[in-house]
Amino acid sequence: MTGFKTTAAMLALFAASFAPSVRASGHDKETRLTIDQPLRVQNAVLAPGEYIFKLTSPNSNHSVVSIYNADGSRLEAVVVGFSVYRADAGDKKSFTVSESQGNQPRALKSWFYRGDNFGVEFAVKN
Repeated sequence: MTGFKTTAAMLALFAASFAPSVRASGHDKETRLTIDQPLRVQNAVLAPGEYIFKLTSPNSNHSVVSIYNADGSRLEAVVVGFSVYRADAGDKKSFTVSESQGNQPRALKSWFYRGDNFGVEFAVKN
């Protein structure tokens, strides 16, 4: 009987080695944003161009955002925001931008990934 148990255990381990590996999703909510004028995101000012926004810790409170250049090869900024809620999730990404104050660039106020009720709100200095 112990030989049967040993063989069964070895077969189970062998079969498990062929099962697909399962990992936590780690979905970083990658979103591209193209701007045609400077945009302030907290203490960082982004020049006109294309940027990639990613959640740095997608499984946490979704408040740390990494901003990369268009091809993702250079980190432009890391900003910490606050979790914010919207009732209508919608199926599109959403960026909210403040009006410019004098000669200051407009500021990014919030970012929601498509279909999500919770997003990131950024501190906007007046």
